[in-house]
Amino acid sequence: MMLSFIYVFAVTCGFTVITSLAYDPIMSRHCVDLAQASYSSIYDLDSWTCNTCDQDVELDYVVEENGVRALQGYDRYSDSLFIAFRGSVNIQNWIDNIQISKITPYNDTSIEVSKGFYKAYNSIKPELFDNLPSLVDKYNTRNLLITGHSLGAAITTLISYDIMTMFPTYNLLYIFTFGSPRVGNPAFSTSFNNYSKSITHYRITHYHDVVPHVPEEFLGYEHVSNEIWYDEENTDFIICNDTSDEDDNCSNSCAPTHCTSTSDHLDYLNVTMGSGN
Repeated sequence: MMLSFIYVFAVTCGFTVITSLAYDPIMSRHCVDLAQASYSSIYDLDSWTCNTCDQDVELDYVVEENGVRALQGYDRYSDSLFIAFRGSVNIQNWIDNIQISKITPYNDTSIEVSKGFYKAYNSIKPELFDNLPSLVDKYNTRNLLITGHSLGAAITTLISYDIMTMFPTYNLLYIFTFGSPRVGNPAFSTSFNNYSKSITHYRITHYHDVVPHVPEEFLGYEHVSNEIWYDEENTDFIICNDTSDEDDNCSNSCAPTHCTSTSDHLDYLNVTMGSGN
């Protein structure tokens, strides 16, 4: 008999570790490498050389506007077109200046998202979508992988929602975010979760990272689901139970007094995020 999922339970350093075939740490590491590559000093498409630049990746576009940057190209590992979003280059200033006000950019006006995150996304959205048809023609695939860290994780969530709801001709296979802030209100999270049920989607958090706790829940924000919470050493993780609400046994367990680490925010799966190398 074949099982869809195999679970292994262990207790290490206070963590209950739940390992599932549904979550692939190797794929996660591949995506965090792509997310980190977006921070690197890549201005020439031929200079795809950095600590996390995978040679199985073809870089076609570097899209940058108003401090927001994304890489676009083809990923042989997943046989997908990819978009990787960079986070803020000054984490502390970005955290201090997060805009907590919300807007309603969708037909369903009960769905609200952060005004600041949407503005950042909207600044590069037209060019990203203009590039996709050329990538489809060049690589003969409509598969998509989207990833990002920090602010880039928020933008990953927003563009993924647009693709799921408005561009069904693209086959969105993978969504991996690292150290994402909350993006929208509960109505947004519910809608996102419903659309992403058939997609490999994970929201990765690291120990006491401060960013997953902003904007705060009492301001009307709620995370999308599928959190994977890594311990301090980035070795063990919990697959969180957050299909209907945030799991208080995962990253939220350290709120509000202990989730204050920017160093945890800059270290995902033992990859140093934000480095220009």
